[in-house]
Amino acid sequence: MPLWTRRRLLQQLGGLGLGLVAGACGRMLETLTPTSSPTPRPDPSPTPWPSPTATAIPTDTPIPPSPTPAPTPTKTPWPPFPRPSKLGIVVQWFRDVHIVSLIVNTRMRVVKIIDDFGRAPEIKAASPNTVLIGRITRNHNFGFEEHLRDGRTDMRAAAEWYVNRFMDIYLANPLIDYWEGHNEPRPHNHEVMRLFAQFEIERMKLMAQRGLKCAIGNFPNGSPDLELWVDFLPALQTARQLGGILALHEYASPTLDAGVDPQTGEGWFTLRYRKVYRYMVPREYQIPIVITELGIDDVPTFHGPPSRGWRNYLSYWAQRGFGDPHYFYLRQLWWYDEELQKDDYVLGATVYVAGAFEEWASYEIMVEPFREMFEDYLRAHPNP
Repeated sequence: MPLWTRRRLLQQLGGLGLGLVAGACGRMLETLTPTSSPTPRPDPSPTPWPSPTATAIPTDTPIPPSPTPAPTPTKTPWPPFPRPSKLGIVVQWFRDVHIVSLIVNTRMRVVKIIDDFGRAPEIKAASPNTVLIGRITRNHNFGFEEHLRDGRTDMRAAAEWYVNRFMDIYLANPLIDYWEGHNEPRPHNHEVMRLFAQFEIERMKLMAQRGLKCAIGNFPNGSPDLELWVDFLPALQTARQLGGILALHEYASPTLDAGVDPQTGEGWFTLRYRKVYRYMVPREYQIPIVITELGIDDVPTFHGPPSRGWRNYLSYWAQRGFGDPHYFYLRQLWWYDEELQKDDYVLGATVYVAGAFEEWASYEIMVEPFREMFEDYLRAHPNP
């Protein structure tokens, strides 16, 4: 029998305030006051966003984390915010019978599926508003850098080769709303970023000819360098015209808010997207964002002993007085969800990973007691 029941979780959640993760990590805002009316779900079609505040570009230097034990939380009414949750999941393999029910019973805002697209009709039938993002890894053991080998710079030819390679899969899965391209490209200078932007432009145009939409970028956490975004603006402009979205990954360690400035609400790993839109991307280029991978993972500012996924940090968190470590991870995701509520241009974020292969077992979220706790949290903040 699971250690946590729904009743126990709701009792526990009902007695906790908005500053839960702030007490545990020493950086969260403790006084967030939710709006009284729900915010409508953002339209995936590009729409103008509020003009970013003119501020000097910050120095791109990570801020080291400094977690502190959590104090006794102040009791506040449940729920902590009235808006639907923006959290979803990344599915690597639908091997767990609970995965589909978790998605449809909570009407997740967004779900990313890797290769195993056969359950998409079932998901859409039960939860038609769930946005599905697809990533293909089968027979795909190369990155964007492979297109540049031997001085090749014809991005039209590179995009044609890439799209044609997977077109049969695209057309066989029409319920996928957006398709990712290369995973976690790392343009390291202006020239490579300009080439990558051109690749994404050509990919979007080819996909649009078949009525398909793209999630572009797919950059890893902590990158690209802020100054390189100027070279990616043409790709954002094309995505705005063709109805694409911007996909980013955000991980941190040893807690999700490591490197986040509580005064600005910006981070170098999580909430980094705010730096991008506030300083580097003018309003006329901004498109909806989805954080297509989210979780605990190694970052340069933290040097273990834990490493890789969140399950490897359970003992570390417990030893530092953060309470039940499974619930502590839920509290971190809860904090991140509350931050997403402040940015209407963010459609959602998908937690990595459900149905993990053995190599990624330390990231698996379909484990007890966490799975039931996570589902109860999402049920308390359902989408329409």
